Amino acid sequence: MSTGGFSSILKIADLDDFITPSQECIKPVERPKITQPSVSGSKIRIEIEDDGTYSQIKEGIREPLQKVQVTLADCLACSGCITSAESVLISQQSPDELFRILELNKTTNDTKAIVSLGVQAVLSVANKYNISCQEGGERLAGMFAELGADYTTVVTVAEDLSLIESYNEFREAFKNGNVPILAGVCPGWICYSEKLHQHALPKISKVKSPQQIMGSLVKLIYGKKNDISPDQIYHISLMSCFDRKLEASRTDFFIEEYKAKEVDVVITPIEIEQIFSTMNKSLEDFERVPLMDLFSKGDIGTPIPNYQIMSHIGSGSGGYAEFIMRRIAKSLGQELGDIEWKVGRNPDITEAALTGSDGKPIKFSIATGFRNIQTLVRKLKAKTTMPHYVEIMACPTGCLNGGAQVRPANVEATQSRELSAKLEQEYRNLPPVQDTLAAETIYETIQNDPKLFSHVLYTEFHPVEKTNLGMKW
Repeated sequence: MSTGGFSSILKIADLDDFITPSQECIKPVERPKITQPSVSGSKIRIEIEDDGTYSQIKEGIREPLQKVQVTLADCLACSGCITSAESVLISQQSPDELFRILELNKTTNDTKAIVSLGVQAVLSVANKYNISCQEGGERLAGMFAELGADYTTVVTVAEDLSLIESYNEFREAFKNGNVPILAGVCPGWICYSEKLHQHALPKISKVKSPQQIMGSLVKLIYGKKNDISPDQIYHISLMSCFDRKLEASRTDFFIEEYKAKEVDVVITPIEIEQIFSTMNKSLEDFERVPLMDLFSKGDIGTPIPNYQIMSHIGSGSGGYAEFIMRRIAKSLGQELGDIEWKVGRNPDITEAALTGSDGKPIKFSIATGFRNIQTLVRKLKAKTTMPHYVEIMACPTGCLNGGAQVRPANVEATQSRELSAKLEQEYRNLPPVQDTLAAETIYETIQNDPKLFSHVLYTEFHPVEKTNLGMKW
């Protein structure tokens, strides 16, 4: 099975931060018929060749075994890999497919190719070349323009919408006593809970991730404003995580009416490096092209150049816990200064609280890495005391440490954490988002259309039933 250049960063065993592939694959596969051993007791032996292929040896005769092709949908049905699709052939999520579509886009006026940049991914690439995040984003825009993209933008407005609706959802859940609420924007955490901890699903926030909200905005808001059908827009997302590829491929994020995906392809910083190699160029070789604001506060859907890359107050994963905490405090007439996040049992879990109207604490937590996730789901199952809201991310320290981020060769875990801390500081040095008018205007627009509102902002999660085939790997 082709690894497709995927990272091995997210392979740690036991009850550590990541889960190893399952020993039981629930996806049936067709295998060549194997003749039963003869009466003489001859046995079949499988060996791995030097080139990584498999051969079947029976009675001294060696026969190559055919590779199994696994699709992205198959992977979502699996009970194994949680954090990255390292051993899955993802034919529609590759740089080759990106090249093909963008080359076609150059030859027609009927389509638009739009790139959405995730801030964490841009920080990773910019750090590699020791340039500012803004310059990194603009040079990436230059690369995508050279390949055939029409516009490159940033997912900030989608992050704003995801934060705003996460607060609204939590406020209602808290008022009705339906807490805790666990953030549901991390695809690795979602895959994990759907397959192995289905008791957690009712408590997971149904608000979509910024990537998928951006997909809806690009296809259904920008497209409608500019008289372009969603199936005529090719939407590319640059993200720090391989699992965003899995997320983009979910059937929940398919616009059935137009037979179009919200996000057509997800590219990662590691694959950006591969693209540079294919083009025999470096990031500095591309001209700086202005980032476009597709959803400006003045005229939603009209591209305006010179968009600035910004950050949200709080964690480098988007600041969900801090945003909700500050909004709740404001609704209670409290003004919060710097929030003191107290470290828990390990550096990857922190907690903070504010006083509710009844005098009782409202608790918030940020938990990253599977070590902490496993503790949380056990507490949830045992119905023990938990924070009222938990911002959960599968990668230790969060999205800035995503498995697809660019890292030095042979990086060790300690160095990876140091790099993540450096990117966190660079994230905090970005100008903070202060004006959410564009997001609020979009919110008001879609609020009058319940179907559109639900599609843009919400999703569903589905328990994956496991069938034991008795196959041990």
